[in-house]
Amino acid sequence: MKRVILLRGPRSVMAASAPEWAAAQTWAKAAERIVVHKGLNAPAEPGGVPTPPVYDAVIELWSDAALDAHSIRSDWKEVEVRSSAQVVGKAAAAPLPTGITPGLSQLSFIRAIEALPRQDVERHWDEHIPLACEIHVGMNRYVQDRFSPAVPWFGMAHLHFPSEAALRDGLFRSPEDIAVITADVAEFVSDYATMIAIEHIVKA
Repeated sequence: MKRVILLRGPRSVMAASAPEWAAAQTWAKAAERIVVHKGLNAPAEPGGVPTPPVYDAVIELWSDAALDAHSIRSDWKEVEVRSSAQVVGKAAAAPLPTGITPGLSQLSFIRAIEALPRQDVERHWDEHIPLACEIHVGMNRYVQDRFSPAVPWFGMAHLHFPSEAALRDGLFRSPEDIAVITADVAEFVSDYATMIAIEHIVKA
């Protein structure tokens, strides 16, 4: 079973270092795999204030063990735990070792159009995969997590780029690409939020 843990507001010194915090949890021993995405502030305009990430940390956890969300709240102000049906749109070229993954992750959280049945949203998102792989030429991995329960987010798209330059120059090839992606996503997404993060493989 895969779960995604969305965390805001570290309350403790240990939680401020999310990868080390995750590794120290009792449920980490039983986990098959743990990946922690540590959110980065978005760059500010000249003279402005950096924008904080949507979440301070996002944890991907592969485990069948029980997870006590209440105990997590002793270290974090806000905790959301979601089951995930994972869809791999573009797999990694090789298994990822433990430690910090080179490059940057872009995590996009989507809200589905309320009037659409879940199966229609999933179908649209399936059909989005080849377009994303064609247009986001700089990414080396693409994964969709479809949440249950699907509130407030229907799911999370994880685009990984091997370097800052790959993200900057390879997210879109042209302004026309932005329009194409925007039009396609508008068929099933009502709202979204995006953050940049550093990926830590805590347990592989």
